[in-house]
Amino acid sequence: MQWGTGKKILLCFHGFGETAGSFMSLARQIENSYTIIAVDLPLHGKTIWKDGLPCTAADIINIIDNIPVLHEQHFSLAGYSMGGRVALSVYERIPQRIVQLVLLAPDGLKMNCWYRLATQTIWGNRLFKYFMEKPGIFFTITKMLKSTGMINTGVYNYVHRYLNQKDKRTQLYTIWTTMRKLKPGIKMIKTLIPKNNTPVLLIYGRYDRIIRYTTGSDFKKGLNDYCALHIISCGHRILDEKNSAAIAALL
Repeated sequence: MQWGTGKKILLCFHGFGETAGSFMSLARQIENSYTIIAVDLPLHGKTIWKDGLPCTAADIINIIDNIPVLHEQHFSLAGYSMGGRVALSVYERIPQRIVQLVLLAPDGLKMNCWYRLATQTIWGNRLFKYFMEKPGIFFTITKMLKSTGMINTGVYNYVHRYLNQKDKRTQLYTIWTTMRKLKPGIKMIKTLIPKNNTPVLLIYGRYDRIIRYTTGSDFKKGLNDYCALHIISCGHRILDEKNSAAIAALL
């Protein structure tokens, strides 16, 4: 999807289970300054993806270079939630082309131990698949983890609400497994940012229980001259229309 007529180009990656249209409200706020391009990630929206084929940073860059306005061009890059991990992975490969990196409640700055187990190990992935097919045991385990404080209430409620449906569980397993190769090297990225003089804008929701703004605070250490951290009054759904003006003011 494409909006705006501005000279600056902003490429956007959406979050899990969403589509390129998630950026529509924000795009309307900045359409005079930016040409905004948002793509459907693999297994989302209208993007067709071969079953079982893992998605890599090289695949995403190939998609980028097949968009005429982006081919061999410099552009700003934005990623929300899972899209933040995609944006970081792309930046790591082509930092010289990125004018600005905008991360909205991004996944990828710190790999969750449960995500690592489920996607980066063979046995963990098999257990993940089993639990998605037979969720009763999974729900019992997450309840125990919540009682011991190993997962917070926000994550627990989100997981149980989302995974009560079989099609949603299948979707989660398929997408997580497909996107498992997108593993940004944060130490490398933190060396590339000053080397390429890349300004980074981090935006988090103050009440986000899924991805806390403390991950942004940790990432910002050592990058104070290049990285700005802003916290707005919302939860994880930072791209909701009510937040668009606040985000636009920071761009």
